[in-house]
Amino acid sequence: MRILIAHNHYQQSGGEDEVVKAEHALLREFKEDVRLYERSNAELNGYSLFKKFNHLRRLDWSRQSFSDIRKLIREFRPDVAHFHNIFFMITPSAYFACRQEGVPVVQSQHNFRLLCSNALFLRDHQVCEECTQKTLWRGVFYGCYRNSRVATAFAVNMLQKHWQRKTWSEAVDRYITSTEFTRQKFIAGGIPPERIVVKPHFVYPDLPQRDHDGGYILYAGRLSIEKGVEVLLDAWRSMKDVPLKIMGDGPAANDLKRFARTQNISPVEFLGYVPRSQYEATMGQAKFLVVPSICYDNFPRVIAEAYSCGIPVVASRIGSMEEYVFENKTGVLFNPGDASDLTEKIRWMLRHPSRVQEMGRWARQVYEKKYRAKENYEHLMNIYRKVIAEYASKNEAAFPAASVS
Repeated sequence: MRILIAHNHYQQSGGEDEVVKAEHALLREFKEDVRLYERSNAELNGYSLFKKFNHLRRLDWSRQSFSDIRKLIREFRPDVAHFHNIFFMITPSAYFACRQEGVPVVQSQHNFRLLCSNALFLRDHQVCEECTQKTLWRGVFYGCYRNSRVATAFAVNMLQKHWQRKTWSEAVDRYITSTEFTRQKFIAGGIPPERIVVKPHFVYPDLPQRDHDGGYILYAGRLSIEKGVEVLLDAWRSMKDVPLKIMGDGPAANDLKRFARTQNISPVEFLGYVPRSQYEATMGQAKFLVVPSICYDNFPRVIAEAYSCGIPVVASRIGSMEEYVFENKTGVLFNPGDASDLTEKIRWMLRHPSRVQEMGRWARQVYEKKYRAKENYEHLMNIYRKVIAEYASKNEAAFPAASVS
């Protein structure tokens, strides 16, 4: 099958980029013919002030991406186009390029951007769904995108234009979400349910299973407000005897390091961004992983990585987490934003090492059943085949072949 994958990188790398890399590599491993189209929000750094303003004013349509995608389709002739992030350089114009060239569109939805200007359903460290209950313009009042009313207005204007044009509900043939929780949010937001399927993340290649306990607890991921790392550090005020390793980088890194230092929180080690080999080694020797998100996190891929290693997870009881962290089976859940409850759950895990080992075995079993590459490849290819068949059927219905007398 010929597959066009398109992805718009953020200025700071994150989980979406890793998903795109993994799916691209997986499809190539199974000998599919794949072409990758990439743009990046870092392109804006080279723009003049006037050009930046002009781009923000036209967030709903990129002439360059429209032209690039049409040209690529004509050269490559893909059977299907699979988009990941399209904001803010690719834009929805790419969908219309596909429509003009007769290529069905699949869109992986990694966050809630269509329903929330900051894509997180988060405001002032609390879950907020006011925009779905009223209007997206509420986000402008709060300055939800980058704490700027002006930037939020540009983003909302783009989103609203395409809701009015029915782009989101009609120009995408199939959305992929990683959780049923997220799927239901988009259905409630106006996406037809038959256009949304659930396909969880996967790990490729497998991470090595844990060979010994390194004696520390691990956080791995982006260092940003919505990830709840400050809650984790707050819990560590009373954990003086247990090492914590924080692996990753992000916009809140300096603030978190300062918080740990000024509050005398230890023993905590910030590892920053690390090479893949070190990442795997550090993950593979952790007692367990903590995922302290305070937002509706869409199945962080790090959970599947931990399960691959046979490592249980302590996670916030929020959003989709209960779909993937099975209480007292593959880990435990705590009340989101509650450092005291997190401390209690971690202490319980430390007091029951044999139970933690059993959870690790359960985690590996769940991984082998649900999150391995081969199963994910088959799931993804089935989605593509159904979309291609449905698209061809619609075209035949719209333009039936002339009868031969």
